[in-house]
Amino acid sequence: MTRPVGVCWDIDGTLLRGGRVGGEVLRRAFLAVSGHEPPPVAMGGMTDHLVAEAFRDGLPPDRAADLLDRGEEYTRAMVEAIAREWDGRGPELAEVLTVLPGVRDAVGLLAARPGVDQLVVTGNVRAGAELKLAVAGLHPGPLDLDAGVYGDLPGPRSVLVHAARDRLERRHGGPVALVVVGDTPRDVEAAHAAGAVAVGVATGTPTAAELAAAGADHVAEDLSDPAALVAVVAAAGEDPEHIRGSV
Repeated sequence: MTRPVGVCWDIDGTLLRGGRVGGEVLRRAFLAVSGHEPPPVAMGGMTDHLVAEAFRDGLPPDRAADLLDRGEEYTRAMVEAIAREWDGRGPELAEVLTVLPGVRDAVGLLAARPGVDQLVVTGNVRAGAELKLAVAGLHPGPLDLDAGVYGDLPGPRSVLVHAARDRLERRHGGPVALVVVGDTPRDVEAAHAAGAVAVGVATGTPTAAELAAAGADHVAEDLSDPAALVAVVAAAGEDPEHIRGSV
């Protein structure tokens, strides 16, 4: 490859499914911080920071007012509460968590390629990400959690991908190619906003057709053919423009 490539893995719906545990973590964190049950929110592809804002903004105005007055202190408190809520949930996760098809092979094949960094770029706070990956048997392993970017950052999901690029470019001392692997249109949008190749994997709620409509450069029903993802990563390292297709 002519350039190093960073493979930015989403976690939920892409690497694994963790059942309803994550939703309960968010509910309990919001209840602890706000005193209210959270309103319904479509959370697919959102970061934990954005979920905190959506919970607040989805409350009736009289209940949201106090949280709005707290400003950034509220979102910091939510991020901290979410991290605390993950503590000790390993056994609960182990009962429901499943690793998605082809993931272990894909991670292993990419780990064998020189010039490829694998990191998580996830809406989870680090405590949740690390616990899920440990229970899944994916950590410790080739996924670089220290270079990863997590859902405590404010702003749209593209902020995470930009941060991943910055970290890898500092590591390598020059430009890198990025391939974002995710299961939602928000992953696709974030990838393109940061100049990355978007691989949409229809192992979450959105369908392959919806991911393609969102502009994914490559779409797969799952990663049961991991060699196809490896080919996309290799092409990203060779061709800055890359080519739209499917995996």
